[in-house]
Order: sequence, then C-alpha cells, then structure tokens
Amino acid sequence: MTLSNTPTGLSPTSPLVSVVVPTFNRADVLPRTLQSVLSQTFSDIELIVVDDGSTDRTAEVIHNLKDDRLQYIQLPQNCGGNYARNQGIQASRADFVAFLDSDDEWLPQKLEKQLALINQDPSISVIYCQYDEHQEMSGQRTLNPAPYEGDVFQPLLNGWCPALSTFLIRRTALQAIKGFDESLPSFQDYDLFLRLAQAANKFAAVQTPLVTKYVHNSHQVSGNWQAKKQGLELFQARWGATMKTHVGEQTYQRWVAKHMAFVKLRQLQAQMNSHQRLAALGCWLDMIEFLPWSRKTMLKGLAFCLLGSDGYGKITNWQKGLAK
Repeated sequence: MTLSNTPTGLSPTSPLVSVVVPTFNRADVLPRTLQSVLSQTFSDIELIVVDDGSTDRTAEVIHNLKDDRLQYIQLPQNCGGNYARNQGIQASRADFVAFLDSDDEWLPQKLEKQLALINQDPSISVIYCQYDEHQEMSGQRTLNPAPYEGDVFQPLLNGWCPALSTFLIRRTALQAIKGFDESLPSFQDYDLFLRLAQAANKFAAVQTPLVTKYVHNSHQVSGNWQAKKQGLELFQARWGATMKTHVGEQTYQRWVAKHMAFVKLRQLQAQMNSHQRLAALGCWLDMIEFLPWSRKTMLKGLAFCLLGSDGYGKITNWQKGLAK
C-alpha cells in the first residue's frame, strides 16, 4: 500500500489526534492497552484498532468497548504490522497520529503533555517521551531516557532507536515519507525514524516516562528470529552505507555484531523451546564470531541452554530480588 502525498481535507469535527493500534491475537492484554488510550486526559481523539487477521477473541473485546471514538478495522488475513499501521494512517482524520503497540500502555497524561510541548513550538513534527520497559520473564523495569531533540539523524545512525509507542507524529510528515515500509519484517520502526529525520523533521521529547512497554518474547516479532534476521539484512542493504559514512566502519560493525548476536540468541531460545539442545548450543558457539560485542548475549544464551526457559526465568527473578 502507498500513502497519498495529498493531505485529506479534515472536517471541522475531525479529532486532533488519531491513535493507531495494530493487533494480532492479543485479546488477553488488549483491554488494558485500549483503556489507557480512552482514559487519556486529552480526549479529542479517535482510536483506530486494526485487527491484523486475529483468530482469538479480539473482535469480542472490541465490541464490548462502548465508546464513539473507537473505530475497528478487520483485515481478512494477517498482513503484518507495517501494513496494519499504514491502514490505520490511511483511515486517520486527525492532524497528528500516535502509535501504540497492542500490549503496551500509556499513562493518562501522555497526549496532553506531548501536545503542550507542540503548542509551545509549532515547528515540531515528531515528539516522543521517556518510557519504562517491563520485562515479562524477569519482571524487571528499566527507565529509557529521551536524550535527543531537533535534528536526530546522527544519533539514529549511531544506533539509537526509541520505542514507537512513545511517538506522536504530524500526519503530513508520515504521508510525505509514504508511511511504513511493508517490505521490512523487522526494523520497521527504526527505518521510519531514520526517514523522518532524513526528511528534516524536527524531533522533540517530553522528559517524563509516559509509556510502559511490555516485553513478551512469545508474542513479539522480536521473538521471531527469522523475521529479525531478514529485517536486519534488508535494513543493512538500505542504510549500511549511510551508517558507515556517518559513524565509521568500526562503530557500524559493532552495531551489526550486537544485532546478529541477538538474532542468534532468539534462534537459540526457539530451539531450546523445541527441545533441540544440541542445535541451541551450536547457535551459542556461533556467537563467538561477534566477540567482544556479544559477551552479554553469550552469557544469557549459555544460561538459557543450561537452565531452560523456566530456570532462566527463576534466575533472573532472583537477580531482580537481590537488586532491590
């Protein structure tokens, strides 16, 4: 799908913010996500849920929500998150578009605080915020800062990539770059941010954590090592030369090594969950190629091989308890 460059005429009754939530088989956590949008202190919104071919109770969850601001788009089959988000952008009517993953959660003042910053500086096209990352397996919470503003192209090329669920973007800026690239099975958020920055859009940040990002390895595309590997290869083909030019060969190779080691970790975990211990150990040995940048990932992989998923979870929870 290609997004039109021509802005659609907005009616006087159009909301100021369109919130796009793509979802696939997350009926168990979707109510929490959607309620965090509908409970925003800034209420002039439309909530567009794009159901990417779910086969669970997603439709029932949506129909149980009684709110005139809710729009439900059902896709006939699973087409991927990029296509679903582009469908949401296409259906949006507002000047600003926000994105929220269907297992993440906004704090009540998320939109209010971001719009207040835009009101102070109308030249802002893209605004994000700090967020807390909640690890499913360990229960650990990590605060992620919002360190860069203005021209953020160089920091992005250096490897910085914030969470999409924190973003509020002018609709015209999204249309100008044709939305999300549907050919990418992963790294689509990173690619979008780079293209927005490359197009000279001004970024701004709210220095308050206003989003909770939940990491569920069993659900997220980051848990699909094949998609991660293919996305990394496509991303390198598109941005590799530019990254090398701006950050240098060594920094670029370090970035690649860290991500390749992460792909191997995801492959290892999938093989352990399928009771393929020898194959998992082979993946762990493959990480040696990416030393010294793969040391932490190798330690995680070794622990997973030796302890399995349940044992690894117990160890990480124990470490969390010691840290308190």
